[in-house]
Amino acid sequence: MNLQIDNAMKRARGYWFVDGFIEIAMGILFIILAGFLLVSMNTSQMPLLPWFLSVTGEVVILKVASFLVVILILWWLKDNFTYPRTGFVRGKITLSQVFVIFKNLILFLLLPILGLLIASLLVTSTDSVLSSMPVWFPVGLGLTWAILIVLAGEWMGVHRFRLVGSAILLAGIGVGVWQLSMGLPNVPTNTPLTVLQSSTLESISRTLTSLDFILLICGVILIASGLVTFIRYRKENPTPYTEEA
Repeated sequence: MNLQIDNAMKRARGYWFVDGFIEIAMGILFIILAGFLLVSMNTSQMPLLPWFLSVTGEVVILKVASFLVVILILWWLKDNFTYPRTGFVRGKITLSQVFVIFKNLILFLLLPILGLLIASLLVTSTDSVLSSMPVWFPVGLGLTWAILIVLAGEWMGVHRFRLVGSAILLAGIGVGVWQLSMGLPNVPTNTPLTVLQSSTLESISRTLTSLDFILLICGVILIASGLVTFIRYRKENPTPYTEEA
């Protein structure tokens, strides 16, 4: 009995993911962020550190604007495509609902990055952290996102998230191996400040490139998962439900 109740609760939690729309939207958002970062890195004439501070604020604004647009589109799709086929009529959109979803998305994107930076500084020296950051950062980020996605899938009974999480982990490892194959920046100790700055800036630049690639690959993975789910859902539910007279 308890198992049946647990399964029913999982199905209810995972209902928002039944049609693949959320994965497609998240994938598009990841690709937009990756594209913005790539264009900004290749067109900006500013020094790296001022550019980094500037683009951080721009990315936050872009994420907020994109998120609000995505939420409105998702709710429209749910009301006009999903719910007429498999049930559940959503009530009026409230500001608290938008805030909770937005908070969870920001935590998913930012907490792993901040956690990796803090943990790396506690475990090893600053020089080692900086020199190896282009390698460990994408691997750690892929691992963290993969764990969060798999745990969310288990909590909601969305078993395809195991495959999505595994693919994201492989993406992070692949980007890290690619950076390792190019060699690590040398960040020595007891060197002139100009040399240290040059090595540090190189490491930061390559880490941002790693972040760009992993965002892009994760976006493609999420869109692919969402499209496969949508096609299956559309096949199983070709027409809206209508009550018989």
